[in-house]
Amino acid sequence: MLSATFAGWAQCRLATDPDPYDEPRGVSGYMRAYAGEPDLDRVVHFQDPPFRRTHTPEIGIAVRSVCLHGTEDSAHPLRGAAVHLLDGPKFEGRNGVIAEDGSEPIVPFHLCLKQGSRQLSRATMPSDPRSPYREFNATNFIVDPGFIECATNIPSLVDVWRNRLSLLESEHAGASPDERPALEERTAFLRQNLARQGGVAGFFPVRMVWDYQLRSPVGRRDAGMAELLPNFTPTEEPWRVAFWFGGWDADAQAFFVGGTLEIREVNEVPLAPLIKRPERMTDIV
Repeated sequence: MLSATFAGWAQCRLATDPDPYDEPRGVSGYMRAYAGEPDLDRVVHFQDPPFRRTHTPEIGIAVRSVCLHGTEDSAHPLRGAAVHLLDGPKFEGRNGVIAEDGSEPIVPFHLCLKQGSRQLSRATMPSDPRSPYREFNATNFIVDPGFIECATNIPSLVDVWRNRLSLLESEHAGASPDERPALEERTAFLRQNLARQGGVAGFFPVRMVWDYQLRSPVGRRDAGMAELLPNFTPTEEPWRVAFWFGGWDADAQAFFVGGTLEIREVNEVPLAPLIKRPERMTDIV
């Protein structure tokens, strides 16, 4: 078994209720595309978004550690690999038509790990192509402030926003006529939410959890996959990826990601299932 653990900041610029899910600018919800900014597109970016607001986290997910057969391998070729989501993935809740807030599936989900020109990738495949969404819903929605603080090293998003507001306010005097409208909209958003004890900063301690099986054909377009998995032949059976999104920063239009990709080796014997721990005496009678 190979396990690759990844983490970092991602971006998604999307409309929020009560706006329609595909509203491009933001009208009634708290998420807006300000003057001069590109339209909201709902695409989840793990790397190199085409637009990023100033004074916000760098976007990028990377493999932090690799374990091979239960032992960490600090020199493994996958360590430090950039983690991408290919093919323009989006949250597909569609204002509750497909999934409620906090349960939205990510479709398509095509995970790719890259080191230079070398990569390995695999995607989810729906059991029924006529209904490609619901089986990919999030499995949990958790308010977990301690967990998010540990992952992001941010004890309070409100303090981050106060500092960011100060930086933006200092830029007003030198802003060009083209820059000033977006700067004013953004500072107004931060002031209004900070005046409401943080407002939508209250979403920061929340995380959504998914657990996907990657079932697409292995290695069809992956140059250098053998170099990334030396002396390891990956199984054609599903690869598991368990991951979470949390630490939502509405001003940055960004969130933190953590997860683990598990790949079994060809002919590897699966671990025996654990016996369920009894919760009551009647369970063992």
